[in-house]
Amino acid sequence: MAGQAIPLPDNGTENNRGPQYTRREAVRADLCTKAEYRIAATYYDYVVRHHRASGTPRSEWEPQDIVGRQLSAPYGRDAQDLVGVRLKNLADPALDAIDRLCDDVETTIDAVGKLPGDLSTPETNKVYSGRTAVDRVEELTDRVESDRAEGHRHHDRAPAWLRLISHVAPWAEALGFLAFLTYYLNVPIVRPWRDWMGWTFSLILVVYIMLGQTWLVDHAARAHNHAREAQADGQKHHAEASRRQRLWYLAVTATVAVGITTALIERGLDTLGQAERAVTVVMVMLAVTTGLLMPTLAFLGKALDGSKVSRERDALSDDLDADRAEYDELVEQAEADLALARSLDRELVEKVVPAILSDAQNVVDEARAPYNFLRLQIGGLSNDAARIPAGTEVEVMTGTRIRPPIHNGIPGAEPVSMQLVIDRDNRLAALRARLAELTVRLRQVPPHPWDHSSPRLVSPLGR
Repeated sequence: MAGQAIPLPDNGTENNRGPQYTRREAVRADLCTKAEYRIAATYYDYVVRHHRASGTPRSEWEPQDIVGRQLSAPYGRDAQDLVGVRLKNLADPALDAIDRLCDDVETTIDAVGKLPGDLSTPETNKVYSGRTAVDRVEELTDRVESDRAEGHRHHDRAPAWLRLISHVAPWAEALGFLAFLTYYLNVPIVRPWRDWMGWTFSLILVVYIMLGQTWLVDHAARAHNHAREAQADGQKHHAEASRRQRLWYLAVTATVAVGITTALIERGLDTLGQAERAVTVVMVMLAVTTGLLMPTLAFLGKALDGSKVSRERDALSDDLDADRAEYDELVEQAEADLALARSLDRELVEKVVPAILSDAQNVVDEARAPYNFLRLQIGGLSNDAARIPAGTEVEVMTGTRIRPPIHNGIPGAEPVSMQLVIDRDNRLAALRARLAELTVRLRQVPPHPWDHSSPRLVSPLGR
């Protein structure tokens, strides 16, 4: 059949006229491709024989519906496969992502609902709920401001640098002693077997510094701090008792510190012998700094660090700040996840699904070329080319509007099923409802009780 017109019986009438074009003529004239010519040729004989047998006027020899259905079927199957694959590869991951984001938002909202958490301070060892902690901070703030209005300054916190030194002083003191023992007294710290006596002495000394002296300094500083607070509160007996404790602890601490420092200096001088004066001065300064200055700074950092009231207030304020920051971060994360989910929704609605349906429409429309060429081969037809009929409309919520099914307009051709799209629409509709519910839940989350407008202690010495 290739390259030759299809032979038909010659009845000597117009109805006996054969195909209008051979394959060579049609392809060279760019009326169709070779594949389209073969498809048209497949159905030409069937259409012509049917109309001849039926006595249909030549101008009405339109292809039957069965021809349109059979000719369009391969294109419909390809379009259906395209829709299925594209939805699976493009739409389903987006829907899954929205579903995961909904889960994340729900988890985040649950976490926000548990805030503020319970808070406590080392000053009182009491546990406060979030609301109670806020009330406690306001109560302590009123007390601090009242005392300051009366001229009391015992609530003022020590400078941050001094408090930092008080925390690191024991470690710095221990390292200083190790350096002193290693460099000036030649104690083999990393090779104890060379001098067990010296190494044991060093170990006992360092352990004492880290534990014993730290304990004594800490208790002396706390006693001094409590004495200041009790004196300001008019509790003279408590203030006197705290001062006695302070003096006792300081006396023991000073005695031991002076004794150790003196012993180190004396032994260092003996070890150095006739060393240069600069080396001797450095050794003495190191011993004094390690043995006396560090304990003194550790004492001052705690003894002058406000009061129980101001320390408890500041600790609760810091914890509430951290709780509020976590609250804000969780709320922002939930809002960001909701925004991302809506963005994915819009991407599906405005780009992904329309592009899939457009490509599927282009596939089924490819059947129009061989169908129109079939009509051209028949020739003499008075009707216009096939047009897409109104058909039965299908609601596609993804596109938020009514769409007709995918159809190429060829009489008898079956439309491409929209069920795969509708299934995704139903899932998206459920996800949208869930997003709306989560949005309402997020808006109904009560505000955090910690209000940054609440007055906070601002000491001229810093916090």
